[in-house]
Amino acid sequence: MQYALHLRARDLSLLHIHAENCLPLESVALLFGVIEEHLVVVKRIECVRNESDKAATSFYVNPEEEYQLLIDAEARGEELVGIFHSHPAAPMPSSSDLDNMRLNPVVWLIASKTSGAWSSKGFVLDDAAVEIPITIIADVN
Repeated sequence: MQYALHLRARDLSLLHIHAENCLPLESVALLFGVIEEHLVVVKRIECVRNESDKAATSFYVNPEEEYQLLIDAEARGEELVGIFHSHPAAPMPSSSDLDNMRLNPVVWLIASKTSGAWSSKGFVLDDAAVEIPITIIADVN
């Protein structure tokens, strides 16, 4: 069965704004929510600072910050369901992304602005990176 990602429109917009604000560096955010069967539902996003020494082409999250966000998520009944980051090239996993996907088996949401407007694609790792469908959920107050 194939995974699918459900994400609120405002959250995707916030991720793209975060990516825009981080240019020319890669942006990064952690996605928290629940996994029901093969449906990954994002309930909350946390934009974090890219602490990589090579932030133009890679990202690194401060482990203490990530740990605290994981503790907070657990208290909310959530888990880490995805990692978002932007690319200077097409929104496809790089070789280092593939290595990190093996360590972090969650959805990887990759954004790019190569066409002039931000676009994002979601991936999970099977034997190779597999693109998954993204459903944008209407914002409800």
